[in-house]
Amino acid sequence: MRIVKNSLYLMLVLLSVACANVKKVQVIQDALTVKVLPDSAALAEKSRLDSALMVEGIVRNIAHTKIGFKTMNAKLKIDYETTKDKDSYIANLSIQKDTGMYITIRGAMGVIGLKAFINKDSVILIFPLSKKTERHPLSYLQEVIKIPLNYQTIEDLVVGNPIFMDSIDIISYKVINEKLQVSLMGKLFKNLIVLSEDNTKLVQLKLDDVNAAKHRTCDINYSQHTLVKNTQFPLFRTISINAQTKLDIGMEIKEFNFDEPLKYTFTVPKTGRRK
Repeated sequence: MRIVKNSLYLMLVLLSVACANVKKVQVIQDALTVKVLPDSAALAEKSRLDSALMVEGIVRNIAHTKIGFKTMNAKLKIDYETTKDKDSYIANLSIQKDTGMYITIRGAMGVIGLKAFINKDSVILIFPLSKKTERHPLSYLQEVIKIPLNYQTIEDLVVGNPIFMDSIDIISYKVINEKLQVSLMGKLFKNLIVLSEDNTKLVQLKLDDVNAAKHRTCDINYSQHTLVKNTQFPLFRTISINAQTKLDIGMEIKEFNFDEPLKYTFTVPKTGRRK
């Protein structure tokens, strides 16, 4: 009889332990189920993070995808306007990448009014009509245009590559009229970029000086893109600079080629008046 009681007691103990284990397993499963099915706030946060990563990838691709070349030749129509005057020119351009660029500017009746050679250190201006030559440090262009340009930035600006996108520190982003607009914080400028509907082309780049006291802005618009070396090449740009003065420039590329012999070179005088 004692054996039966002991066996019955042992069975009850085993059953109670088994039931307790079943309850524990059910609690764990319930907890896992809650984690697998997040609430609406968690889903919204995940969606936000996914969108931010997507935008960062798009911006990084735009910033790092540049037209690669060894040489470039181009014929451009240039319009410019300041608070004092405005005019139009035809310019011939040849660039040896990372080395130097030759620019010949013709005014009315095709008369050459200016030749300029720009390299990493200096700007040489040749005035054929007066037979004068001026030599300036590269910083001369910064004084004229009011933007801190180095040679690489000048090359990118002429070729149509993005400039001053040295940081992918995204402040905000939104979509307006099916175009993605992204605000970035760079070392020198707050940068607003606007992309095409398919996110493959830069259509606007607006720079605002981080130092608000300088009141310096630059607004660049790109259009009429054509595919060159699997990269979007804008044939038309407008550049509007506001600093102490206002300068508007329109650049329309009429003819161009890459990686062919330099076409518009000229002899650069070894002497000239330094300024």
